[in-house]
Amino acid sequence: MRISCMALMAALFLTLVAGCGGPAADEVVVYTSVDEPVARQILQEFERQTGLRVRVQTDREVTKTAGLAERLIAEKANPRADVYWGNEVFYTIRLTGEGVLAEYRSPAALDIPDRYKDPRGRWAGTALRVRVIARTTADPGKSAASTVRSLADLTRSELKGRICMATPAAGTTGGHVAAMYTLWGRERFERFFQALKANDVRLVGGNSVVTDEVGKGVMWVGLTDNDDVDASLREGGRLEMVLPDQDPDGIGTLLIPCTVGLVAGGPRPDNGRRLIDYLLSRQVEQRMIDAKFARYSVFAELPREVRPMDVDYGEAAANLLAARDLALRIIEGR
Repeated sequence: MRISCMALMAALFLTLVAGCGGPAADEVVVYTSVDEPVARQILQEFERQTGLRVRVQTDREVTKTAGLAERLIAEKANPRADVYWGNEVFYTIRLTGEGVLAEYRSPAALDIPDRYKDPRGRWAGTALRVRVIARTTADPGKSAASTVRSLADLTRSELKGRICMATPAAGTTGGHVAAMYTLWGRERFERFFQALKANDVRLVGGNSVVTDEVGKGVMWVGLTDNDDVDASLREGGRLEMVLPDQDPDGIGTLLIPCTVGLVAGGPRPDNGRRLIDYLLSRQVEQRMIDAKFARYSVFAELPREVRPMDVDYGEAAANLLAARDLALRIIEGR
């Protein structure tokens, strides 16, 4: 989804006041990588319902989830946040390994399937996002792009120089790369990214840049998230969204839950728990789906036509740094 400039974000979003005395009893601090327009409305409703004031820390799209995770780790000895609300799961799992998130079994998470929550209650998932292929519908690339349906199709020679993806150094692209590494193993993973390199894949600064380029026909296909395709379509982009690898021999589409966790040692744990209960509610999840930030519910069965990638999120999180670094070395020729 489009990210507003930092000055406008500061003006529109709920105010973050850094380092001004001790914690107030009537506030809660959340670090979030959920897109600002979606998060802002949801958190404002929480303020109206509870009377608590929400203070928010975000980050730039190019670093986003990874940047917030690093900040939380750096602040572990003296936490400033009460809640982490992530737009993916892989960095959240890494935060549990660093001891950043505390155990809290929210009653709102009771019906969430085990696949989408930590067995010790350190995080729970909601609002499934989807990694997709964006295909241009603009001439002259639409004929070449129209038959792209899988990751393997991105290596076809007629697409050379017309393929893009966000850098895997941060965000959902890093998780997608880690999932490929986990399912394929190192050898097949290397072959795929070497083929992408040979096909002149272009790395860009974020998933919204992918859809900008594909929607204008500058690039013909790209790997991105469902919400970025929908945002581009709303703004007149000429592109379409494909769930990749849906054939029986494909690896399926990666589903990525948004995640919520209580920051260990945060200054306002009771307020943090109230916010977590709210963020994990079915009502908030439906708002995220209605806003087209997410596509599917963790509470419901997937549509029969959707074939998800069968990957263990914990294994992929363990492979995240190795996978993203290897992909970057190959593509950038380092």
